[in-house]
Amino acid sequence: MAVVRYLPLFVVLAGVWYQWWLKDFIFQTLGVWKVVEPIEKFPYKCRSIKHKQLEACGDMWLDEKNRVLYAACVGLKAREQWNPRQAYPKFMPRRELIESSAAKFNLTSRPPEGSNLMAIYIDQPRKDGTFKMHRISAVDLNEDPEPGDGHFDLSGFDVQPWDDKTIRFWLLNQRPPYSPNGTLLSPTKYGSNTTIDVYEYTLGSKTMSFVASGKHASLHTPNKLTFIGSNNFVATNERSSKLGWLRPLDALRSSGSLVYHDDFWDSYVTTRGVAPVPGHIVRGHDDRVYVPSQVDNKIRVFELQERGGFRRVEVFSMPMPIVGLTLDGAGGMWGVGRSRYDPTGTRSTGAVFKVERREGGRGRYEIKKVLEDGEGGLLRGASVVRFDGRNRRLYLGGTHMPFLAVCERKR
Repeated sequence: MAVVRYLPLFVVLAGVWYQWWLKDFIFQTLGVWKVVEPIEKFPYKCRSIKHKQLEACGDMWLDEKNRVLYAACVGLKAREQWNPRQAYPKFMPRRELIESSAAKFNLTSRPPEGSNLMAIYIDQPRKDGTFKMHRISAVDLNEDPEPGDGHFDLSGFDVQPWDDKTIRFWLLNQRPPYSPNGTLLSPTKYGSNTTIDVYEYTLGSKTMSFVASGKHASLHTPNKLTFIGSNNFVATNERSSKLGWLRPLDALRSSGSLVYHDDFWDSYVTTRGVAPVPGHIVRGHDDRVYVPSQVDNKIRVFELQERGGFRRVEVFSMPMPIVGLTLDGAGGMWGVGRSRYDPTGTRSTGAVFKVERREGGRGRYEIKKVLEDGEGGLLRGASVVRFDGRNRRLYLGGTHMPFLAVCERKR
């Protein structure tokens, strides 16, 4: 009788739980019954650009005016073996858990030369199908160097235009940890040593000069930073902590955080619980910070407050989880989606979306699927897209993508 008495309450609670959490977990996080479309249905023709220096390009920035695509490329083997941010939740298959996270602190697979920060001249094609390109190396290092300075394990970056011929790279560098006397420490015990390294670069050069470097304990698992101005920036922590038993559960909770750095006060202010496993953020032309989630299909919109914290002002839904957002030269927002939560992108299919804000009418955002690869051939593993408005090309890279992809409009 007691069960019958409380049955209506159980039904109501189950319905609320389904609508509030379980529905998105089944259909977005796990991608159950997700309908995907073949790439042939879209007005783009895509090709891969294969080169050993263009593997695992997890972040890119396009200089439309000077026709240069800058890419931070780690190398596929290095990415699979040294990836401090990566951790799989317990609900993923055991085989995937072992393959994808057990070796993420393997130092021996890091290339001696470090990550490749590449300059790719997109209007200068080569006969082999690639473009004119070169690596940008660091010179004029810190006058008071620490162990590991000058070696890059790039997680993400942003660019600060300086003048007509000069830009500054703001690099997220996740190197192995060292003691003050230069002894290499165990990363499985201490995690990575994350720094923000700023370098000045003259367009066309093969080297860049050191400007500044900084670090803070609040930057424990950053995957992207966005330059705000006046040497201020905001970065996203993808995980709840560097290490710990709760990390594999991050996908089940709002584990990510935003960290705002105020250069004048030399302060770091953390806003916690912004999203479950945030993807690459972007700062819109409205000065708001848009935070996608790799787990659910929500994009959370935040405004910076006077004391350095962020206040959520809006949430809108996408057709699938979004790994990363970028802006084009006209301020349009682009996103790379995955058919389900898949930290590497190798076991899901990918899609590209354009997001435009409406000035009225039903719904504040217009979301258009621009491209999808239901077969998973060319977009598998993609995590960043850059749109070139001059020739209407899409450039795609990914943290676990073995090449760059270039997609052009069909004629």
